[in-house]
Amino acid sequence: MEFVDKPEEADVILVGIPMDQGTEKRGCANAPATVRSYFDNFFFSETCGVRRVLDRGDIVEENTFECSTDKIYSKMCDLFNLKRPVITIGGNHSITFPIVKALSRFYNKIGVIHIDAHPDAQIDYYPNGDIIPNILSIPEVKKVISIGLRNWSKYESSFLEEHKVPYITMNSLIEAGIDYCVEKIKMALHGCDCIYISFDIDSIDPAFAPGTGWIEPGGLTSRQAIELVQKLAKLENVKGFDLVEINVKKDSKDMTSILGAKLIYEFSNALVIR
Repeated sequence: MEFVDKPEEADVILVGIPMDQGTEKRGCANAPATVRSYFDNFFFSETCGVRRVLDRGDIVEENTFECSTDKIYSKMCDLFNLKRPVITIGGNHSITFPIVKALSRFYNKIGVIHIDAHPDAQIDYYPNGDIIPNILSIPEVKKVISIGLRNWSKYESSFLEEHKVPYITMNSLIEAGIDYCVEKIKMALHGCDCIYISFDIDSIDPAFAPGTGWIEPGGLTSRQAIELVQKLAKLENVKGFDLVEINVKKDSKDMTSILGAKLIYEFSNALVIR
């Protein structure tokens, strides 16, 4: 990545949202600064791409959760108006709803790729664990697909079935491979004029990413996660990406933040700019 100072020079916009509100587990607010500090660890991307990145700093929390989400929505509208893909470093997963809501100002057929250990459709975990029902309430969101699921409640299973949300479990992903996963995503989101990707760090096995508030054994390896973001970056109409739920307070030797920096670095440099 090459960092630039002006929007007209940039291929991609980067922003941090250090959000802890919306969950009882604190520590995600420290992630944007920590992840940024490790960008210099990587001299060149594996895909040999070089993207010019404008870092617009952080959208900081307000006094209440509601005021914070309103602020995120407003600021993200300004960023999407620059007509560049926007990469966001969270913060917890509650930030995804106002970001997608901001995208709905600009696109009529939005498809969301949700990479997570959980379906995030558990209504009694609002707002942090209730992301998908909120996103589906946005009229412009036409399709959602969840990737990497390996722990869900009976309620969430019923929700996915009732709302016809396609998903790929970790078992299916391991059996069929990343390429199968990407092809199924293409089919599921066919016809969308905008694709948004939300990547929860708990989709990765805690052996590789222990810095999360939701430890779920059996997830993606770091290598699989890197391959997945590299290939998703090449999909048509990708307009945004967030990396959420890195909890610096629960990390070991910053290994989760370092992996997060690597994922953002690889995603941005593999991104096809049209």
